[in-house]
Amino acid sequence: MIRVRFEAVSVPALVLSVFAFAPAMVAQADWQKTYPISGKPSLTLTTGDVSTEVRSCGTCREVRIRVQWNDRHPDDYTITEFQSADHVNFEIKEKQHFGIHIGMHRGPGVLAETPSQLDLEARTGDGSLKVNGVQGNVSLHTGDGAVDVSDVSGALRLVASDGAIRIHNLSGTLESKSSDGSVSIDGRLSGLQVHTSDGSLDVTLAEGSTLTTASRIEASDGQVRIHLPRTLAADLEIHTSDGKIDCQLPLTMNGYNSGGGHSIRGRLNAGGTPLTIHTSDGNVTIAAL
Repeated sequence: MIRVRFEAVSVPALVLSVFAFAPAMVAQADWQKTYPISGKPSLTLTTGDVSTEVRSCGTCREVRIRVQWNDRHPDDYTITEFQSADHVNFEIKEKQHFGIHIGMHRGPGVLAETPSQLDLEARTGDGSLKVNGVQGNVSLHTGDGAVDVSDVSGALRLVASDGAIRIHNLSGTLESKSSDGSVSIDGRLSGLQVHTSDGSLDVTLAEGSTLTTASRIEASDGQVRIHLPRTLAADLEIHTSDGKIDCQLPLTMNGYNSGGGHSIRGRLNAGGTPLTIHTSDGNVTIAAL
């Protein structure tokens, strides 16, 4: 008599193990393209809800763009790209999907490697944005996502709706406007216009900073802390509607007003270019490096 015994557990376990490895089996190859450059390049990136990084490749004479799909399928996106002389335009856009989709997916990422001399315009919707090591005119616009800019020189313009902002070792001028999220800025600057609606603001003007254009730092709701070189020459005006002012630098006073808030006007090192610091709700601290 032949006896047959069925192991009921083994088959489902095998099936589960196959499904567990299924994503790795269908991984998609990265999209990549190289654009040769003869002069100073300019790059326009529009990446929607895709995390984006732009970094210098030093003295290379090309722009290299790569899309890593991660858990997403290339058929879910449309890529539009072209080159005209030394200008490269790249756009990635997610296709419309109808119905209900349930699941956790790691979205794609875009990496652009460029010569260090570069004029850049980058626009994202909902995704982090990093820029490192470029020199030129840099214009960034993000809807919802962290922004990290480091080792950039030139003129930087930034508009951000929601997300933390970190700008490190910037050299040149800065225009920054953000709606919601902490902001940290440091660099050797010749002019700045900074506004944040909701979130703490920390700005450091590094040694060697010399303001050549009237500058303004403004926060609607949040603490403001400014670090200045002891050698900085400026006509300083500080105002807070609801908060305290703590200026730790020697200041030749021109005026003080405690009615309807607190205001201080004075000169740092005999005065110079106007520097205005204004907050609606929050303390202001001016500290020496």
